[in-house]
Amino acid sequence: MIFRRQEGFRYSFNKPIDCNFKIIKIDDSEIDTEFGFGQIVDISPNGLKMISSLNLSPTFKKIEIQVHFLIDEQAFITPGIIQWQKKEWSLNVYSYGIKLVSSEETAANIVAGLKKHAEKTMNKK
Repeated sequence: MIFRRQEGFRYSFNKPIDCNFKIIKIDDSEIDTEFGFGQIVDISPNGLKMISSLNLSPTFKKIEIQVHFLIDEQAFITPGIIQWQKKEWSLNVYSYGIKLVSSEETAANIVAGLKKHAEKTMNKK
């Protein structure tokens, strides 16, 4: 299996965090869908793995979504592009690899939020 990630770290949540998302673009056509529900399994400044009961990518089109989530009570709204989709039969959900299309400031805020989240998680043990 070939991994294309070139990142320093990826944070895996002990319990996936809730998120909402909507499709904002398919190929070059802008659209505005209703929000769907998902959960973020792991995240880095440049991408995340999300699970959802929704089948977003039945074709090989380029799908851009907008993801809304909280890390340590800080709200994030960031666009991302679906890189891959996989059916998780045991959980009856789909997992998605999402490449985040965010600013350096947002990426830095994600890292800062993850540090606070990890610190709180360690202090609970």
